[in-house]
Amino acid sequence: MHIWAVGGGKGGTGKSLVANGLGTHLAERGFKVILVDTDFGGPNQHTYCGIRKPSTSLVQFFEDRKPLDEILLKTKIDGLRLIPGNFNSQNTDCLTVTQKQKLFRHIKNLQADHVILDLGAGTQYDTLDTFLLADVQVAVVAPDALATENFYLFLKNLKYRQLNSALSTLGLRDRSRELWKHRTEFGIATTKDLVAYLRALSAEFSDLFDREQQKLKTHVVLNQVREYRQTEVGVAVTSAVNKFFHIPATYAGHIRYDKDLWQHFGQDTPVIHQGVSFNMRQDLEKITESILKAQAMEVG
Repeated sequence: MHIWAVGGGKGGTGKSLVANGLGTHLAERGFKVILVDTDFGGPNQHTYCGIRKPSTSLVQFFEDRKPLDEILLKTKIDGLRLIPGNFNSQNTDCLTVTQKQKLFRHIKNLQADHVILDLGAGTQYDTLDTFLLADVQVAVVAPDALATENFYLFLKNLKYRQLNSALSTLGLRDRSRELWKHRTEFGIATTKDLVAYLRALSAEFSDLFDREQQKLKTHVVLNQVREYRQTEVGVAVTSAVNKFFHIPATYAGHIRYDKDLWQHFGQDTPVIHQGVSFNMRQDLEKITESILKAQAMEVG
């Protein structure tokens, strides 16, 4: 089973669209697919699936203690099932450590070929940790300055989250804070210097941090492309991720903008399956195949 996560930081870039498109195409290829809406503050994956009022959601998982496999909903696409996000719950801001661990454990035990996690916007720990849970990480960006800036912030916070995780595991957080507080005394100017100092201080930290970093490999998707020249943004962003963030990244492709997409929401038919233009559907299929090919090459 493969766990996919679709994130990217800024809201409105089309993460839910991409997650639904990936799930739809994988199901149409004959895979058993489960979509999980982990946007706890503003879930909308049920709308993409053409389900107006879901009969279950993660509320039953968190508050009624039902297993994830008991709140699965069938969609109108064969092979594609949905776990809707939180509805009418007070638990929308953040999860406790216990809740998050339980959710992740249940996700890993789902019976499917592919599980796709639709992440919310922002860089909260819940969002970052869910992205890092996946073995197929898809990051969505739009071709504008604000979206790109938020995309880089998302990646930066992922790196910091990995660092903090390693420090916490080994009980080095207080030590690292003292080092940073008195960094001039230790010749530390940047976070990179701090990591180098900690590596020299602890071989165990060095090994653990390396293992954490190996978990981060990103497929970049450029959405909302209105002009062909904007596709260059996707290539440039992918190059920057590799060069400046030292995160292995591949460019999965772009999705052309569909000005009529909004008209198809709130209906009883899946948006991707019936509503979108041929161009958008074709782009989503190409992206899915590109990611599958990249994953196969990595395994091979």
